[in-house]
Amino acid sequence: MKTITLGEYLLSYGTQSDLAKALGIQQSAVSQMFRSKRNISITIHVDGSVEASEIRPIPARKTVA
Repeated sequence: MKTITLGEYLLSYGTQSDLAKALGIQQSAVSQMFRSKRNISITIHVDGSVEASEIRPIPARKTVA
């Protein structure tokens, strides 16, 4: 098992389309995650399966005071 950033995955392991298929989402969602510089970690398991997770602050959205 190996955990890397979204940017590292796209540079070394595959395309946005490849990752989207592996995660069961659309390529545009991967593109949006990458462009917005979200804190996405990609875990590549020994069997080749891929999993993604994000760490977000609480509350995730800033409120207007």
